[in-house]
Amino acid sequence: MTRSASATTVRRGNPPDAADRVAALTPRRRLQLALAGLWVLDGLLKLQPFMFTRSFAPMTLGAAADGAPGWLSGPIDWASSLDQHHPVGLMLLFALVELLIGFGIALPATVKPALVACMLWVPFLWFFAEGLGGLASGSPSAFTGAPGASILYGVLAVLLWPSGRDEPSEAARFIGSRWSQVVWIVLWGLLAFLAFLPVNRSADAFSDAISGNGQGAPSWYVSALNHASSLTAGHGGVVGVVFGVLLALVAVSVLAPWRRAVRGGMVLGVVLAALIWVFGEGFGMPFMGMGTDPDTGPLLALLALAFWPALRPATAPQAPLAGAAVEGAAA
Repeated sequence: MTRSASATTVRRGNPPDAADRVAALTPRRRLQLALAGLWVLDGLLKLQPFMFTRSFAPMTLGAAADGAPGWLSGPIDWASSLDQHHPVGLMLLFALVELLIGFGIALPATVKPALVACMLWVPFLWFFAEGLGGLASGSPSAFTGAPGASILYGVLAVLLWPSGRDEPSEAARFIGSRWSQVVWIVLWGLLAFLAFLPVNRSADAFSDAISGNGQGAPSWYVSALNHASSLTAGHGGVVGVVFGVLLALVAVSVLAPWRRAVRGGMVLGVVLAALIWVFGEGFGMPFMGMGTDPDTGPLLALLALAFWPALRPATAPQAPLAGAAVEGAAA
C-alpha cells in the first residue's frame, strides 16, 4: 500500500499508525501529561517511610495549623489526631487516590473522570493538609509556597479540560480568553500582593526562608543556599519590593496587545517559579524524606506554559480531530 493510500485509510476511520499517534500528541495533551506526572510524583512522595509514622501529622498537618484562626486550626488538629491513630491506612489511601488521579489523566480514556476527581480532591487537601495554603496564617508568602500547591492543581484541572475550541492559548480553550485572563491576573496578582505584605518585606524575610531549606541537602545545594542567604540578608525590604513588582508585571502581561510582550510575561513567570522552587521551597524538601508534594514552583511553571500564546495553522483539518481523540474529548 502506498503512503497516500495509507493516509486515506486512516482518514476513513481505521486505527492510526505510530506516526499518526505521535502527531496527535497535541500541546494540550503534553500539558495534561505533565500534570499527570506531577500527580504521580505527589502520590509517590506519600509512600516515603516517614509518612507512615506517628510523627508525620504533628510535623506537617500541625505546621499547617500554625497561626491559623480557630475555625481552621480546629479541623486541622482533628485531622492530625486522626492520622496519628491510623497513619498507615490513611497515608496509603492518600497515595492511592493521587496515583489514580495521575494515571487517570495520563490515559486518554479516563482523562475527564480523573480531572473531575482532581477537582473534588483538591478542596479537601487545600483545607486540611495545607491550611488554605497559609493564606489565613497571618504570614503567607508566595516565596515559600502560598497559596498552596493543591489549589494550583485544581486550577490546572479546569484549564486543561479537554476542549477543541480555537483560542490563543491552551489555557483559554475551555473557559475562553477573557476568563483565562481573569484567572491569570487573580493568581499572579495575589502572589504580588503577598510579596508586599510587611511580614514579607522584613530585613531577613528572604534570607531566613532560604537558609531553612538546607537540612539534609547535598553540599552543592547547601552552598548555593548559603550564598543566596548571604546576598539577601538584611535586604529583605528591597528584595521583597522587587519580587512583588516582578510578580505584578507577570500578572498584567496577559493584557499586553503584543504577542512578544505576553510571551515575555510567561517567560518571567517561569523564571520566578524556578527561583521560588529552588530557593524558597527547597525543591519541595525531598532531601529528608519529608516532602509531601513538589510544591508550587513546578505548577506555576506549568501554568505559564498553558498560557503561552501560539499561532495555530490556518488549515489543519485532521489535527483537531486527532487531538480531541487523544485528549478524551469525545462528547
